[in-house]
Amino acid sequence: MSGSTTLREWLRAELKSVLERKAGPAPLVLWCDPESEWRDLLRAAGEGGAFELWSGGEHELVLRERLLATPPAPRVIWLPVGSNDIGYLKVFELQADLVWTESLVSALARFGVEIARDHEAELRHLLPAHAKEWIDRPLSAWRELTPGNAKTTLVDDDLVLLTLASTGRTVDEVVGRDRAGVLSRRVTEDFGLPAHSGGTADEWRVAAVARLIVTEARVRVPSEPPGDADKVIPSGPVRERALKLLDRWLKNIELMGSFEDLARPADATTSLLYWARNLSSAVAPLASRAAEEALFQKQVAQLAQLDQFDELAKRLETWEPFYAAHSMGFWGCHAEHRIPWQSLLTLARTAVVLRQHAGAEAQWTSPQDAVGWFTSTGWEIDRQGDILHSEDPGLPSGLNGVRARLRRAYLRRLDETNSTFSELLHHHGIESLGLPFAGELLAKARPSRDPMAVLVLDACRYDLGARIAETLNKGEPARRSEIQRARAPLPSMTCLGMPFAIVDDPDSLVVDLANEAPARWRVTSRESTDDLAVAEARRDWLRKRFKLKPAAVTDVKSVLDSPPPGPKESGRLLFVFGDEFDTQGHEGELKFSGADEQIERYVRAVRRIRDAGYPTVAIVTDHGYIHWEPEKDEVEDLPAGEVLWRSRRAVVGRGLKHRTAIAVGVKGSDLDCMVPRSVNAFRTYGKMGYFHGGATLQELVIPVVIFRWPKKAEKISVVLTPLSEITSVKPRIELKPGATGQPGLFGADDRMMGREVFVKVVEPASGRRLFRAPQRYKVDPEGQSIVVALDREKSETCQRGVRLQIEVRDADNDELLDHCQVELRIDLEEWD
Repeated sequence: MSGSTTLREWLRAELKSVLERKAGPAPLVLWCDPESEWRDLLRAAGEGGAFELWSGGEHELVLRERLLATPPAPRVIWLPVGSNDIGYLKVFELQADLVWTESLVSALARFGVEIARDHEAELRHLLPAHAKEWIDRPLSAWRELTPGNAKTTLVDDDLVLLTLASTGRTVDEVVGRDRAGVLSRRVTEDFGLPAHSGGTADEWRVAAVARLIVTEARVRVPSEPPGDADKVIPSGPVRERALKLLDRWLKNIELMGSFEDLARPADATTSLLYWARNLSSAVAPLASRAAEEALFQKQVAQLAQLDQFDELAKRLETWEPFYAAHSMGFWGCHAEHRIPWQSLLTLARTAVVLRQHAGAEAQWTSPQDAVGWFTSTGWEIDRQGDILHSEDPGLPSGLNGVRARLRRAYLRRLDETNSTFSELLHHHGIESLGLPFAGELLAKARPSRDPMAVLVLDACRYDLGARIAETLNKGEPARRSEIQRARAPLPSMTCLGMPFAIVDDPDSLVVDLANEAPARWRVTSRESTDDLAVAEARRDWLRKRFKLKPAAVTDVKSVLDSPPPGPKESGRLLFVFGDEFDTQGHEGELKFSGADEQIERYVRAVRRIRDAGYPTVAIVTDHGYIHWEPEKDEVEDLPAGEVLWRSRRAVVGRGLKHRTAIAVGVKGSDLDCMVPRSVNAFRTYGKMGYFHGGATLQELVIPVVIFRWPKKAEKISVVLTPLSEITSVKPRIELKPGATGQPGLFGADDRMMGREVFVKVVEPASGRRLFRAPQRYKVDPEGQSIVVALDREKSETCQRGVRLQIEVRDADNDELLDHCQVELRIDLEEWD
């Protein structure tokens, strides 16, 4: 027998030698198969009409009547009995050209498969399913047949995992009845898991998960093992194989949801909750939810006992690596119902930043030293302050006190650094800063020929500008941004700051107070009588100054709602205005929601502008701000003298005097300005904590951010990891950078750009959206794959079996980037 011959070919040849005989009546083969080893193999061999096969298993009396009524023809009739047990077909047995009685083991030996006698007993019950699986494998491959590879061929590791994860389904439904026994042997012999005997399939799954999570805990902490010794898989290859299976399960985006469902009842059968509570050492992330919850609550309880900031911050800093590891574990990162390790990690990182910068002001000898610290690393404190003052709905109540103590520490740092900065300004003067106004830097950055767009943002504090730049730079093959330092005019108000942010030459501006009540600022340039303190007048001035087309001045909302004007429509220079930071600050919303949402809006706006044809995009602003709620002793008396205008953080007039306030001139005028030191105020009202107008680092030192992209830059492609079916109301999918985003020999092409995408699942026939991603995702040229958990559209219903389409689209222009067809394997009901 040739080593390239397959079992299908051999079996057909055996039958062909009988069925193609020419002499006599039409040949008939009765295939006796009392062990039901052959029926599936005969059906496979007969595919394509190779021969006529009757294999329905009808009663012999029915078969006899059928044979009598059917014209003779070469055919094979399968009988589930031995030759000695043939009854109603006895007469046809005598007429048959061949009565097959050979067992599968014997036939395989004639085919050329040599089965060792010590393997025969183990293999006998595996052979029917194995032969069906290998029917098209050459004889040479069959010579590798052993009980071990027969088991893994019939039920490989993937099928074992799928069976464990297929909650709500019987084992037979997953693997087939003929392989259920093989599965049972594999899970017990190869993985050390319990056999599926009594009880439901899901009860068996819970028991298997319990054994996996207890064994993992035993391996993670060998010095303090859990008490469930009966659930520990013995050490050796079986344990290693089981833990690898667990690791694959926790990382499989299609199956990890079932692990989460099984983990809770599995935990309830173990003592891992109590074990984790009493651990004396740090431990790597665990697969047991109960253990992870116990570890988390233990940390919260210990932190709550620390009242002093230094002690609290030191502990948070020490344990930060522990929190980081657990926030990346299954229960901190991948589970649908996560343990809030990320919130704890955020607090720890805040404490680290506050401790790192403690006492930084002691090294300053001039205002330039303070500005250098603030614009290099000091602004990170304000990022942390923004996080601390933002609402975190996922923050456990036990951490509220920890966050409150960190908030107080942040406010102390804000006051301490700005008290020193105020003292230095008092002695050295505002001009010692050596900082230009934003308009001067903008003029230098403007290309001579290429298109440029300018985002003019209200109240874009230095840390916010740095975060916008950081977000756009993330994952890019080359740095796209440059952040330059500028200063706001004093008082640091929008009506003054905006003119100084857009006019090339600050010396050309004339500033005064209109002679009316209430007092109002007026700013003009030597070239024009337009009042640049008024928003619409600034827009008109820009159009005239740069000879722009009407579409060249717009706002952020318009850019996000519709395609922005291209260079031909604008005249190669585009100005986009946004006031969300300032508006939300004055309304009190910014303090509670944080700046993340608006930063994301501005990042999207920059990308849309870039894609519209502007390789250079700049961000300028008028002033910064602080969050503060002054105590009574922090509200100072007004300066003496002729007060013409006043705000909470500044007073303007002539001949002003005050015992502690800092005196500066108002640029472009003969007016005097006095600002309180540090975070103090001249007046306040309510509990609103959004202040600007003064001379803290946060209000006075502002960013000018310049983004530059190659003229022929190209976005990376984004692809879906193939998915065949949706089996839960919270399906997960995986996104990856396409081939164009993969780094080459010398790294990724710096002309490649990241892309922000969104994902949805639609019914192609109707266009209905049934699932969607809860947010947009940035896919980077050199980035990792991203796992996305989709949310179901609760108002939509759909029956199982419907073919749906997963779509990945560009978040900026809705371009379809990739899609795949999936089958819905659950019913979407209104009550789900």
